[in-house]
Amino acid sequence: MDISNDVVTGTGVSPGTACGTARTVHNIDEFSAVKPGDVVVCRTTDPAWTPLFAVACAIVTETGGMLSHAAIVAREYGIPAVLGVTDALTRITTGTTLVVDGTDGTVREKPVTTGTTS
Repeated sequence: MDISNDVVTGTGVSPGTACGTARTVHNIDEFSAVKPGDVVVCRTTDPAWTPLFAVACAIVTETGGMLSHAAIVAREYGIPAVLGVTDALTRITTGTTLVVDGTDGTVREKPVTTGTTS
């Protein structure tokens, strides 16, 4: 499912808003694909995933809550996080520009804006 016309919701667990390129990560072997400023989209995190928080601009997970690993570490790093997003790995595609609002618990695709010419 594409989120182009949808706002997906979860639990906002680390406040703030960030905009970045979605990077779906299924396992530790995919860590090297994450670039500075990416939004990490994954099922869950554990301590092995902590280095990604220093690179990512935001975190979106399918599981977790206010006291989960992802929530605590996102707050420590000061990056927005939305957890408990149903089917995030299938709804969000790598390469999509996302706006993650960790205060409201929303994730949406950034609308494409076109400039005007004179």
